[in-house]
Amino acid sequence: MRISTIDAVRGFALFGILLVNVLDFSLPTMYVDASMFAKDTLDRLLLACVDLFAQASFYPLFSMLFGWGAFMMLDKGGEQFRLIFLRRLLALLLFGCVHAFFIWHGDILIGYAVVGFFLFLFVRASAKTLRRWALSLWIGWAGGSTVLMWLMWKVSGDVDFSEPALAKQAIANYQQGTWEQVFMQRAADWLYVNSFTQAFIFILTILPFFLFGAYIAKEKWFYDVKTHRATIQKWCIGSLLVGIVFKSLPYVQKNIVTEYAQDMIGGPALALFYFTAFSLMASQVVHVFAPVGKMALTNYVMQSIICTTLFYSYGFGWYGKVAPKQALAVACIVYVIQVVWSHWWFKKHTIGPLERMWRWMTYGQKKTT
Repeated sequence: MRISTIDAVRGFALFGILLVNVLDFSLPTMYVDASMFAKDTLDRLLLACVDLFAQASFYPLFSMLFGWGAFMMLDKGGEQFRLIFLRRLLALLLFGCVHAFFIWHGDILIGYAVVGFFLFLFVRASAKTLRRWALSLWIGWAGGSTVLMWLMWKVSGDVDFSEPALAKQAIANYQQGTWEQVFMQRAADWLYVNSFTQAFIFILTILPFFLFGAYIAKEKWFYDVKTHRATIQKWCIGSLLVGIVFKSLPYVQKNIVTEYAQDMIGGPALALFYFTAFSLMASQVVHVFAPVGKMALTNYVMQSIICTTLFYSYGFGWYGKVAPKQALAVACIVYVIQVVWSHWWFKKHTIGPLERMWRWMTYGQKKTT
């Protein structure tokens, strides 16, 4: 049974993901801070808004949604459904490889597919066990690594991780390079952030949110919101308070420790706030976002196709030529188009195009609708 609230959260998450990603689509923010490209006060204000309300909050939100959906499949029981889930992960891995190496280096699908295999360890876990593991892993990793970052800061002070030479190379290749140069730059960018060490860190970062999403599914919060309203409100208020405190830290004292804590603790806390808050939203709000989230895979990949066409050399070549406010304006326009297109699509179809392909790869030809 589809739950419109879950689809709406996915749809909202796609907007947040796009606001963050568009800065990477258009500028070498992987190598230098986006503030270097700010032209005026409006640019700096918009970057601060993205930093506070979107940065490091929407990949945990998507992770919780992924864990929720995965558990709904695994909870059906039996080896058959575990085999189906395995095929679903392998299909997602294939989508991710195509997306990462032929469209955009910042792909998240490969990581989700890989971390998804760890969910097999929790197939028979109770809701209490899922919650305990989720919170223990998150607090242990996020808290422990923040303490390590603080120790490093006390010894070495602030460390400059920027790579201006690599940023210059990215601008040259994405703005004016041949298709082959763009491909090689894309592969180099992917390898830059996907080393073996980074893969280990990614697993520790993502798995807790998969498990918390599975916990929410096990508790059936969104099946009967009235029954669970008090619990949902408790998590909603608590996560908002934690999110506000840690998200604000760099604006009180900016250093590598507060920025790290902002992302590792504040970002996920705000993600949980968004997740729980949507269950309390009016049906009209859910109606706007739900169709976008119902075809989240299609819309996620389409965001990459549209934006790389606009910013890369084989399209309009805007990479490195726009200010943050212009890039964010593009994101808003693209998302509005996706909202309209998604509503139109589901008047004529029951499933998104890539979702149809994914379902066929998971179940076989007989189950494509």
